[in-house]
Amino acid sequence: MTQSAFAQIPVFIINLDSSPERYQHAEQQLQALGITAQRFRGVYGKDLSTAEVDACYDKAANLQYFRRSLSPGEIGCYLSHRGVWQLMVDQNIEVAIVLEDDIDVEARFPAALTQISKLDGWDHIKLSDDRDTPAFARKAVGDGFDLVNFKRVPNCATGYAISQSGARKMLQRSKFFRPVDLDLQFGAELDLQLFSLLPYTIWPSTKFDSVINQISGGTRKGDTTALRNLKYRLQVAWQRWRFQSGDLNKVEVK
Repeated sequence: MTQSAFAQIPVFIINLDSSPERYQHAEQQLQALGITAQRFRGVYGKDLSTAEVDACYDKAANLQYFRRSLSPGEIGCYLSHRGVWQLMVDQNIEVAIVLEDDIDVEARFPAALTQISKLDGWDHIKLSDDRDTPAFARKAVGDGFDLVNFKRVPNCATGYAISQSGARKMLQRSKFFRPVDLDLQFGAELDLQLFSLLPYTIWPSTKFDSVINQISGGTRKGDTTALRNLKYRLQVAWQRWRFQSGDLNKVEVK
């Protein structure tokens, strides 16, 4: 396979200035597969001022719709992903691949990009899941890959494809109140058409610890309570009972 088959899809690696070794690890793997990636400077949550946090983080909605307050690392992580989405809108990028920097890349990743380039009618396609979340339904799209939807959406944002429409939908929230990966589980709130492409070709690397955990002091329990936990679990249960993550019938293979 030549790079021309997938070169039209830009690949962004979100990376903090303090973690050059993570970027190098990811970039070297992609280069070995003939893929040129672009570094996207991540946001270090602890560097944000109170005013900067208040401008993007909705504390009232967090109290109502999530089980605990977000940590500085989670706020920075969400802003980093939002930065890529905003860049897509500003530069009219139709499809992009967004990767966090603590990844291992499989040899079939270029083939996955080729299949994504042939699909229409989707907003978000996950390329990674570290918990082997069961699919609800599936659709063969070619070259041994299946597009699947979910009742329970995988809760990692390690690697994914996002379309222009998906970026615009995610940017509809002027402020966020859940971690970015868990917010994607509630994509139906924004009519997000979310899927996964199986088999996965991106995996969280065991070589690195979580930066979010490091920034948060090793824990993300925060100010959770039994009542907030119960309320959130009921919201998740309702979401899974009521919605599928995306309509496979709306996806076309070119």
